[in-house]
Amino acid sequence: MIYGYVRVSTADQNVARQLVKMRSLGIGDDALFVDRCSGRDMDRPEWARLMAAIAEGDRIVIDSLDRLGRSYDMVTSEWKRITREVGCDISCLDIEFMDSAAMRAMGDVGKVVEDMLLSLLSYVAEAERKKNLQRQAEGIAIAKARGAYKGRSKVEYPADVLASAALAYASGGRAAAASVLGCSVGTVSNMLKDGRLSHAVA
Repeated sequence: MIYGYVRVSTADQNVARQLVKMRSLGIGDDALFVDRCSGRDMDRPEWARLMAAIAEGDRIVIDSLDRLGRSYDMVTSEWKRITREVGCDISCLDIEFMDSAAMRAMGDVGKVVEDMLLSLLSYVAEAERKKNLQRQAEGIAIAKARGAYKGRSKVEYPADVLASAALAYASGGRAAAASVLGCSVGTVSNMLKDGRLSHAVA
């Protein structure tokens, strides 16, 4: 069985580009798992569903390695757990040679190459993210010094996402809603106060 995993960091980001790629490979909606939440950890509802579905001999297709997560340790450990313990392969669409099945076919040499590439690419992804966050922080500091920083605008979520978050909130509280929205519990509290989520709950 071939599964597709798609992830964006927030509910307002568009998943269309990744979905088009998956469907072009013949991966139907019943085999697609889409998370709209941060990659800071593996606690994601659709990822959990995917992990419960996979078995030895299956394959997971991802758009890029950072869809697995955003830290070096997280990506490398999850890749190895899935490919070596579960026996399910992973392939990355943006890097054709990053394919666990192809590496396995090379025997012991392939395992060494896989480890090297996985470590290198995961490190580069994490370093790039840290660099972007640093640039963002520096830009905010400069804007604040000029008196031009107004803070982040409120995120507007699609109606269907708000409805899902409302259901999650009703059954599991703020933490459950935050998981659906890909935001913090504090943000959910603010959304309840300013009406963005309370209207959906009602």
